[in-house]
Amino acid sequence: MKKSKASKFLSIVLSLIMVMSVIPLSMISANAATVTGTCGDNLTWTFNDSTGTLTISGAGEMYDFDYESSPWIEYYNEITSVVIGNSATSIGEYAFAYCESLTNIAIPD
Repeated sequence: MKKSKASKFLSIVLSLIMVMSVIPLSMISANAATVTGTCGDNLTWTFNDSTGTLTISGAGEMYDFDYESSPWIEYYNEITSVVIGNSATSIGEYAFAYCESLTNIAIPD
């Protein structure tokens, strides 16, 4: 069975569309993403996925969390380092539960 020029053209166009739909996904994953939120009345957290660093900044006490409810739980497997700012006065319960890749934490005096 011989393909017509129109069906060959359609096959090529569909193939190009499929390839081009994948390109933006690879470009997005190559760029660093930073996610942020709150973890206390006056504390914020920022996670940088290109460095694997979770930074806690602001002042005061961190909220306590249930075993699986820290606000960065979605990134627990990617967190390799935690930096806690000088004005944080406590670390919440279960804050780093499941952070099995965590190898470095900087806690202020």
